[in-house]
Amino acid sequence: MLTECCEKEILEGLKKNNISAFNTLYSNFSKPLYIYLLQKLKDSELCNDILQDIFVNIWEKRESLNINTSLKAYLYQAARYKIIDIYRNDVKYQRYLADLAGYLMVDPSSITDRIDNRKKLQEIETAVNNMPERMREIFILSRFEHQTTRDIATKTNLSPQTVKNQISKALRLLRVNYISVDILFLFTTLFLFK
Repeated sequence: MLTECCEKEILEGLKKNNISAFNTLYSNFSKPLYIYLLQKLKDSELCNDILQDIFVNIWEKRESLNINTSLKAYLYQAARYKIIDIYRNDVKYQRYLADLAGYLMVDPSSITDRIDNRKKLQEIETAVNNMPERMREIFILSRFEHQTTRDIATKTNLSPQTVKNQISKALRLLRVNYISVDILFLFTTLFLFK
C-alpha cells in the first residue's frame, strides 16, 4: 500500500484536480475495496456500483476533501457506510419495520395508542441507527436478516463470541437508553426466536 507521504501527495494532487493522483488512488485501492465489499455483500454488480459511487464521490469532493485518517481507513469507512445504507434500505428491513408496526398497531383502542405505538417504532429505528457502526451491522444481520451467529461471524471476519457480545451489547443499549421494557420484550421475543 501507500506510505503516509504518498497519501499526502495524492490528497494534495486531488485538491489540485490532478487526474494522475486520482488514478493512483484508484489503482491502489479499488481492487482490495472491491474484495472487501464482495465479502460483505456477495453481489458483484452491487459492489461495482458502490465502488464507483465511492470514487466518484471522492472526485466530486476533491477540493474540499478533509481526511484525518489514512486513505485506506477513509475508503473502508465509506464502504462500511454504504453497506449500512444498503441494509437500511433493504426490503427485509422495511418489511421488518412494517411487521413490527403492524404488531404494535393490533387493535389499538384509540388514536392516542396509535400515535404512541408509532412513536415507539420510531424510537426503535432511531436506537438501531444510533448504534456504533459495527454493532449496528451485526444487529441488523442478526435481527433483520435473521442470520446465525456463525454466518455473521464469517461475514464480518469476527469470532462467534464477539458477534454474540455485540448483539448482547446492542440489546442492552436498547434496553437502557431507548426503549421501555414492554417494547424491548416485544422486540426481542419477535425476532430472537425466528
